[in-house]
Amino acid sequence: MTNQFSLRHSQILDRSAILEVYRGESFRLALRITGNPTLAEDVVQTAFLRLLQTPELPMLLPELIKYVRRTVTNCSIDILKRQQPQIELSESLPNTEDPVLDFEIRQALSQLSVDHQAILALAHGEGYSYREIAETLEIPIGTVGSRLNNARAEFKKIWEAGE
Repeated sequence: MTNQFSLRHSQILDRSAILEVYRGESFRLALRITGNPTLAEDVVQTAFLRLLQTPELPMLLPELIKYVRRTVTNCSIDILKRQQPQIELSESLPNTEDPVLDFEIRQALSQLSVDHQAILALAHGEGYSYREIAETLEIPIGTVGSRLNNARAEFKKIWEAGE
């Protein structure tokens, strides 16, 4: 008799195939939050391993997408918190077509708290609505507004100090 939390090989293959559909979106989200392609790939791998081991993965499309986004976001935040002193500035984000401005923006963003980096990435990088951010981070919509406002104010303060 198998444990209710253990997955059969066929179930893992099915889940793996389902999750593979979201690999591109997951990588893009992780890259927006971490700002580093190598860390983003680590995030996706970690998130997918967590999702494969989850006993009750939602199978209905809207809930599955939210669950995948939330897992990728949480893994991104976890990895950034562990890596914070060693974070490298990405050469791919942001992309204003002005390399000097891109570098300056990345420098300012890297000085934000991990939570503020994540919420700005979700709102401005991915274009998520307040509701989508609230669902992804599992926080109230009012908290999204407050955190986003605080993140913008913190970024503005860092940006103006660097001018």
